[in-house]
Amino acid sequence: AGLPLLLSGHYASYLDAYFEAMSGFATIGQTLVNDVDHLARSVNLWRHLMQFIGGQGIVIVVLTIFASAGGRIGYLYTGEGREEKILPNVIRTVRFIWRVALVYAVIGTTLLWLALLSAGMGPPTALYHGANLFMAAFDTGGFATMSSSVAFYRSIAVELVLLPIMTAGGFSFALHYQLWLGRRSELVRNIETRTIATSTLVMFTIMLVGLGRTGTFTDFFVMMRQGFFHIVSAHTTTGLATVPGRLYVTDWGVLAPAVLVTAMAFGGMAGSTAGGIKAMRIGLILKGITRDVRKVLLPEDAIVVETFHSTTRKVLSDTQVRAAATILLLWLVLYFGGGLLGLFYGYDLQLALFESTAAASSGGLSVGLVRPDLEWPLKVTYVAQMVIGRLEFIAIFALFGYLLAIVRGRV
Repeated sequence: AGLPLLLSGHYASYLDAYFEAMSGFATIGQTLVNDVDHLARSVNLWRHLMQFIGGQGIVIVVLTIFASAGGRIGYLYTGEGREEKILPNVIRTVRFIWRVALVYAVIGTTLLWLALLSAGMGPPTALYHGANLFMAAFDTGGFATMSSSVAFYRSIAVELVLLPIMTAGGFSFALHYQLWLGRRSELVRNIETRTIATSTLVMFTIMLVGLGRTGTFTDFFVMMRQGFFHIVSAHTTTGLATVPGRLYVTDWGVLAPAVLVTAMAFGGMAGSTAGGIKAMRIGLILKGITRDVRKVLLPEDAIVVETFHSTTRKVLSDTQVRAAATILLLWLVLYFGGGLLGLFYGYDLQLALFESTAAASSGGLSVGLVRPDLEWPLKVTYVAQMVIGRLEFIAIFALFGYLLAIVRGRV
């Protein structure tokens, strides 16, 4: 996957091309290309196709081709975040996921094409940019056709079309299935949609306060437009931007970049193309805290039962809360581990933590630290974070356990 990129002449080394390929398949969006604006269209299209393939999951492609759902490959399937099979077997689930992606691709590309036409682009160019933008948005990948990302188009219409596409990419395929069946009430009952809606509202409010205090924006509407687009882009771990990333730390103060890091760290829904800790885990932990507070306030002999809705009504268990808290802790270690390494190489903690979180969560937004002359140990570290963040920890543990069993001759 990295070889076509290397042969394009826009990458300084094979490590840079490999970084780019991993960033594509893991739907990260961080790039080491020397000059995005002058990439051949074929190379740029390949970058976005890697996101489209990786977004649905390379394991899904394998499952579809070989029509096999047994054995230890199931570990990888679960690691992609698709714990619920949606349909009775994995193969039918896989086909449904691709069906959703292709239907949305037609609709989303068409809407973006029309928006780009209204922005003054010619039909063929608008179609090319529209297709690439859709793949970057729905698969929450974040690669951009131009170096200035979405800012290149200077179009509110393009931004308005991208917002629901990014949101759809952050939704789980289980939720998409419920919506396809006409069960629209799932949107307001689901624990993950509620968690994401609440966190988006809270973080958007904090973002506006932070941006307002800097005095960077004189127009309140422009501030709301920029802030909301970046909150959605970060929360869905897409990584598309309407301003140069360096402005996050030079013009946006301290509060707004901190909100972006938090949004990327949280991520989207479990079973979506988004990365991060996932709204399901955040929601379960908050439910667990609520339950424990109620236990303290109520009489000792009171029986406290906490429930949540995820396609069906379920009772919250201690095991679920512990598992969610454990994975949350591992995610924090991953985020701060990369940040500390960046600190070791002399970068400010704010910059290092921002880039580390973006790499691990597949957030993709960048403050400019990721560049061709970045120290190679940091490049390797970010690639490792991409893999761990994309497969998540259980799959990594299962893989190491399986390899260890092979070495010991138990398999």
